[in-house]
Amino acid sequence: MLLNIIIVEDSEELCEGWQDILSLDGHRVQCFLNGRTALEDRTLIMQADVLVTDYYLPDINGLTLVSMVRKIRADLPIILLTGTRDPAIRESLRQVENALFLSKPIRIEQLERSIRELIASSTKSPPVEPDNVTRPPSSPY
Repeated sequence: MLLNIIIVEDSEELCEGWQDILSLDGHRVQCFLNGRTALEDRTLIMQADVLVTDYYLPDINGLTLVSMVRKIRADLPIILLTGTRDPAIRESLRQVENALFLSKPIRIEQLERSIRELIASSTKSPPVEPDNVTRPPSSPY
C-alpha cells in the first residue's frame, strides 16, 4: 500500500535516511526539519496518511505540532517519537489519540512496522446497524 508520509525530525541525517528507505518501499515521503514549516502546506496535511514527528523540535514541540495538525486534520494518524526519559513527557505522548508512541533510538524496521500497524488500526470499519432496525423479510427468490 502506497502511503503519503510526513516526517518532522530535526536531525537532517535521520530524516533523509528514513525518507530514502520509506521511498524505496514505494511511499511518498516529505521531510521537514521543524514544525512550523510542516504546517505551511495544508494540502499536504490533508493528503497525508500518517505524520511521524519527534517531540523535541527546534521551534515547537511535537505535542504542539500535533495539536495544530489536528485542527487541520483531526483524523490523521500520528507516530510520536522521543528519546527523553522524562516520565511526564512520555505519559503525555501516550495520551494522544489515534497515535503511537515510540522511544528513540528506533530502527527503520520498527518505524515501518509501526506505520503499518497504525494505518491498519486507523482504518474505519463499516458502520454496524443497530439491533432495533426493522428490516423487510428477505425474498426466497
